[in-house]
Amino acid sequence: MKILALDLGTQTGFALSANNIITSGSVSFARYAGCKSKPADHIGASILFFHRWLRGRITDDKPTTIAFEAVYRWSSSSAARAYGAFRGVMLLNAAAVDLPCYGYSPTQIKKFYTGNGNAKKESMIKETARRFPEIDLADDNQADALAILSLHQSQTQVAPVPLLCA
Repeated sequence: MKILALDLGTQTGFALSANNIITSGSVSFARYAGCKSKPADHIGASILFFHRWLRGRITDDKPTTIAFEAVYRWSSSSAARAYGAFRGVMLLNAAAVDLPCYGYSPTQIKKFYTGNGNAKKESMIKETARRFPEIDLADDNQADALAILSLHQSQTQVAPVPLLCA
């Protein structure tokens, strides 16, 4: 089983588990806002960048499952719009190759990973360093992706139900 875990956002954390080998990281899909000497990227550029990246991961890595953080509350409307766009792109790409998706709430992820459903970023990073000392952690997004991966791996023992509706 190959699991691709995603912490969706303009700065996306990812973790891929294949044959007991984990690769992970954090990728920025921020668009260039422009300046006097160079025009700004199209408003949809970050979504296009994510789409191309994810399609490449699916094609090259051939995951059998995608696990992701299913967020329903945001600190800002721009974060909500970005998350919704990235989630839509993820679901579209997964549907195109019949790839099941499993969504986990932030509270569920944090509770599983740290024992505290309201854990702060620092606690998630600290727990990741404890569980994966060999990984050079880029940021909290990568830590979250590794937590999602760990949770999904634990859930595969009890056959999780794929997300069927958005």
